[in-house]
Amino acid sequence: MAVALRQNNETSYATRQTSRSTRTRVRRRRRSRFSQFVKMIMPVVGVAMLFGWVAVYANVTVTGYNRSRLTEQCRVERLKNERLKVECSRLSSPHKVTAAAQRAGMIYATRYDYIHLPQSVASAEGAGR
Repeated sequence: MAVALRQNNETSYATRQTSRSTRTRVRRRRRSRFSQFVKMIMPVVGVAMLFGWVAVYANVTVTGYNRSRLTEQCRVERLKNERLKVECSRLSSPHKVTAAAQRAGMIYATRYDYIHLPQSVASAEGAGR
């Protein structure tokens, strides 16, 4: 029995050695496959990152151009607004309105009619300048 056990132990040791070497080979193959996979994927990832960076850079550039164009347009519109305010105040001055009314042939009113809320008409005579 001792001999049989000894042979059995030697056989199991040999089997273990074989399975260890097989596992080692399998691990090496896996590592090799993984490294090949990484070698294939890394250029693809690099190109994708490059395209992403270029797209972001182009977007930032376009946004900058749009911002400067809109800033310039805002400045121009503010200048127009200031000019229109000056023109409005010039045209609505009392002297200008009075002169335009006299040129149009308007005269001061001698009689005023007021409409009150209940839609009745009230008259006032002789209230003129």
